[in-house]
Amino acid sequence: MRNPLGYKVLRTFQQGEEVYELTKKFTACYLHPIADSRLIGHLNDSARSVPRNIAEGYGRNNTKQYLEFMGFSFGSLLELLEDCFALEKDIKGGQRKTKDDDGAIRELSKIIKLCMGEKTMLKSQMERMEEMAGEQGLLSHRQKLARIMENKIRKEKEFNKWLKDQTNKK
Repeated sequence: MRNPLGYKVLRTFQQGEEVYELTKKFTACYLHPIADSRLIGHLNDSARSVPRNIAEGYGRNNTKQYLEFMGFSFGSLLELLEDCFALEKDIKGGQRKTKDDDGAIRELSKIIKLCMGEKTMLKSQMERMEEMAGEQGLLSHRQKLARIMENKIRKEKEFNKWLKDQTNKK
């Protein structure tokens, strides 16, 4: 039997927790508690959903369900990332003022960098899980076809790059 708390050793979970903690710190320090209350709630909820969906998916009965929750985590991460990009743009452009604009930009930059790393790791983990789901016969026919087409396109791009490199050598 696998460890029911095994998700805690996953780097995606650990980094998701880091994203959540940094986001809470950012919203508490740099956003107005009343004027920005909806934004604060949304940022914190999106950040919280990243590690929580990893944990919930880990506890599910099969790879397909786990993969589904990883997708929820990925979606929450993208939502948080887009909100951070918009906030950064607004602060830099002067449309939004904080207690310390330079400090807010520095903290947002940390959150964005961590989110980008988390995005890469989650995507990689989800791809491995899709392979496992396929091996277990848990993917639908449509999902199998989509994977085949993605691989075909990737291989064509690789071949075209190789061919271009070969012709440039001559």
